[in-house]
Amino acid sequence: MNEKYSALFTPWKIGNVEIKNRIVQCSMGGTSLFGWLEPNHFDKEAAYFLLNRAQDGVGLVLPGMQCVRDTLGIPGRKWLWQNDKMFKQLKPYMEEYHKTGGKLFIQLAAGFGRSMAINGWMTVLAKNDFLNKLASPIVDVQYSCASASATPNRWQEDMLSRPMTVEEIHEFVEWQADAALIAKRAGFDGIELETNSGYLYGQFWSPLTNLRTDEYGGSLENRNRFIVETLAAIREVVGPEFPIQLRVSGSDLLEGGCTGDDIAEICGYLDKTGFVDSFSVTAGWHDSTVPLITMEVPYANWLYLGRQIKAKVHVPVFQGMRMHIKVAEEVVDRGDVDGAV
Repeated sequence: MNEKYSALFTPWKIGNVEIKNRIVQCSMGGTSLFGWLEPNHFDKEAAYFLLNRAQDGVGLVLPGMQCVRDTLGIPGRKWLWQNDKMFKQLKPYMEEYHKTGGKLFIQLAAGFGRSMAINGWMTVLAKNDFLNKLASPIVDVQYSCASASATPNRWQEDMLSRPMTVEEIHEFVEWQADAALIAKRAGFDGIELETNSGYLYGQFWSPLTNLRTDEYGGSLENRNRFIVETLAAIREVVGPEFPIQLRVSGSDLLEGGCTGDDIAEICGYLDKTGFVDSFSVTAGWHDSTVPLITMEVPYANWLYLGRQIKAKVHVPVFQGMRMHIKVAEEVVDRGDVDGAV
């Protein structure tokens, strides 16, 4: 690769934050700065791995998704944003990280919905007797998770999800805004909200999982109401200069789900709100049966999804999944997308 000529090695901006090149390391569950499957803590090994990527020249790094609330519902565990010790450890790390010239966004996990069994906002494995016993005072355990509608859980089709109430949606919006503000104060350069892979916001978008007849279902405006309320609440507390990025699956890749055209239309709708500063594009839900990232999938196989979205929005779009550095150079040089993962 030739840094002198490739657009991949030119600076760009997400919102008002300048990033030194267009190489992005996307979020991965195993590389969270904060432990999230185990009790939340500052994960030093993951932190070193991410710092090393920035030292190697990656312009933007996203740690693995970080749950806003406790993920297992085990008594005595602290929620992420209650852990003062962890943030004291984060401060010197962020100072060291920024010496590389790289930027660091944090992905706030929006909730798994029917992609996992959740007790309110806390993940509870539906067939685990111990966890269900803990959950039973809080939620009827015949339901495996809270989602847009009472549709089959991904892991157990005979167990229906519990439709979120309007009050729960509003509470969740507040939690996301609180988390975003703390992330800003902690020194992150921006945040990313996950709507991808069939998680909660995507379940409100998809006709497969959103069967609601209230203000959160039906029309394009209604199916986007949850995410728009979240974005508006976050923007209110972080201000206009702090980047908000969405990670989206460019197509559900499920029969009866959102197509590439549907997701492009949704992104165009969200772009017009002025709340979103960039889109990071993946493909498919966890439910999808087509290969997504395995070796037989050609490089840049899902680029068409990023191009569809880029044609509908005015903010940067970058493409992930099955990307190689040489291919990344080509697609950015052509202007297909603005950056590559």
